[in-house]
Amino acid sequence: MRKTFHTMRSLVAVAATLAVGLPATAGEISAVPGPDDQGGMLMPMVSITGADSISNPTTGTVSIMFAPASVPVLRSLQAWSPGDWFADTAAWRTDIGSPAGAGGTPAPNAGNGDLFNNQYGFMFTNANGTRPSTADLTANGKSVAIRLTSLSSPSLKSYNYRNLENLWDQVFPTVGSQVLWNGNMWHNYFTLPSSTPAGTYTAGFEIFIADTPFTGTTGWAQYDSAAASALANPNFTPASLTYTFEVVPEPATIGLAAIAGLDALPFLRRRSKRA
Repeated sequence: MRKTFHTMRSLVAVAATLAVGLPATAGEISAVPGPDDQGGMLMPMVSITGADSISNPTTGTVSIMFAPASVPVLRSLQAWSPGDWFADTAAWRTDIGSPAGAGGTPAPNAGNGDLFNNQYGFMFTNANGTRPSTADLTANGKSVAIRLTSLSSPSLKSYNYRNLENLWDQVFPTVGSQVLWNGNMWHNYFTLPSSTPAGTYTAGFEIFIADTPFTGTTGWAQYDSAAASALANPNFTPASLTYTFEVVPEPATIGLAAIAGLDALPFLRRRSKRA
């Protein structure tokens, strides 16, 4: 029984450390925590193989090299950056800002506290000039496009984030929606409500070659009417990939669960004496 009690006390101590471990300095931050704060980038490398021409491809296959070493976890701002909050003018504040009071967040800076992650990032490669580039595609009236093909939960949302432009635009609002992509490294953010149960969540995508050139002004992704109506070129074989995320209990939740477990100690003591 003594061993059981000490084990529970250790769990409570660890949980308390996780829940209270706020930095010495906290306050307003001007950017959303990114891949480097979340465990590192996980990059699907996209290219065109088997093209009939490097400079002016008319046929080929979209290929993806993607073997992520871990599964990204969607967490709240207070888990990624304890004690911090966003400016009340930040476009992303409403969605992923902490609720009023959480981590000292002032009411004017409060948000919904959605969980978020952007470790995944699309990346195009022309393999050191041996394959067509996105510039080759654009010069010939084409572009790379990304279409959302599945969602394990309708609550899983994606956003195009541009800090300097204060841009936080939802992309892929529904299954079947699509964007044109210029091939530069693009880390779109994924979010889920703070009330989302722990578990695994997925988003499926198809990457194809569209007969519409990239002309976007919202960073690396274009999601205007031209992008929405862009058609796939049937002479290029598309490719598919799936993003997988995890939702785990927040540190504060773990702490409460551990403390609640102390209620079972009298029962354990009685059971130990009977034994």
